[in-house]
Amino acid sequence: MFTRFGEMPVSCIFELVANWIFLIKQKNMGLDSVEILMEVEKTFGINIPDQEAEKIITVHDFHNSVWRHLEGKYSDRCKSQAVFYQLRQSFADTFNFSKQEFRLDTSLDDIFPGDDRREIYFRFATINNLEFPKLVLTKSLQVFLNSFGVVSILGGLCLSLILIFFFDYGKWTLLIPVAGIVGTSLISKLLNPMRIVIAPTRVRDFTRQVLSLNYASLTKENGVNRKEVESVINQIIADKIGLELDEVTPEKKIHDDLGVD
Repeated sequence: MFTRFGEMPVSCIFELVANWIFLIKQKNMGLDSVEILMEVEKTFGINIPDQEAEKIITVHDFHNSVWRHLEGKYSDRCKSQAVFYQLRQSFADTFNFSKQEFRLDTSLDDIFPGDDRREIYFRFATINNLEFPKLVLTKSLQVFLNSFGVVSILGGLCLSLILIFFFDYGKWTLLIPVAGIVGTSLISKLLNPMRIVIAPTRVRDFTRQVLSLNYASLTKENGVNRKEVESVINQIIADKIGLELDEVTPEKKIHDDLGVD
């Protein structure tokens, strides 16, 4: 039994830090399934009871559960096709872009101009009365932001624990990693004007994300169809846990195979 923090071996200090980081990570991962469920419920305008949600094991189970709650709202109309045609017409009208060149594999960088992209992008979304995917940072800026966050938060946490355990500093030193969180958040906001990268680079993926983001409003009058429901659910799962869309398949177990906790 240790009577003072300073008597604790270095190996135990690092083990404690590692366990703390692991618990924080586990806590954050534990929110993934809740966030996914809430986003799906919001998207489709449904409410899945807790008892039913606990029985969802695979992606296919998720598809079936949502589909049951959409009973009576069926439609054969393909909304993804409707979104594609709407975007194609709007791109042609706004940017004088040839409809023949607007294909599923067309790069959005070839359509959206580089100058004043943020302003044009958001105005274009408003014109179409659609929510668009958020613009992101370039890879170099994203690496910088992530690195700063890791160094300032985890480094600050390690420094705080060392000061407490070895030098008997007060618990106020735990404000050091908190300052790292605040600093990272502030820098992220300052970098907002530099978020000019359209993450789904191809029209196909962009259309899927636009459909997912606007599905609730698009289905109010026209109903839903099974294929699109499954596609939207898969897109939400992929977005929330950072997977490629083709990795989310019906037979995958949400927790064991996809890493959602």
